[in-house]
Amino acid sequence: MIQRGRKSSNVVALGVTASSPRLTPPATLTKAERALFDELVGSSDPQHFVPSDMPLLVSFVQATQLARSLASTAAKPSKPDPTVIGSWEKVTRVMAMLATRLRLAPQARNDPKTVGVRQRNAAMLIKPPWADEDEDEDDDDG
Repeated sequence: MIQRGRKSSNVVALGVTASSPRLTPPATLTKAERALFDELVGSSDPQHFVPSDMPLLVSFVQATQLARSLASTAAKPSKPDPTVIGSWEKVTRVMAMLATRLRLAPQARNDPKTVGVRQRNAAMLIKPPWADEDEDEDDDDG
């Protein structure tokens, strides 16, 4: 199809995207924390995280590693230490808060209005069981 009107002089076809590179983990993280950082950043959309997210992202990764180590300590066969369980609960609360701020949690990624519309549309697609019966009766009459 031919473009109508004058062609813009601003059009540049270089084939280069203007996306910024993915964040890299800071050197202060441990090897396990760096691996988790890379996994998290790599599994998200390239534009999801920006450099200003770095402190929250680092805190989320550190909290996740701490929660994992506390969980493995609490899972040992001996009677779990109540302070370990309490610490694990606090760390997981921090993780949940950071996940929401970083828009990692589904509640933070989805706008409540669009979720409601999606649910209504899905409900409209489901036919009630009696819908088929009404159609069959109408076909028999005429």
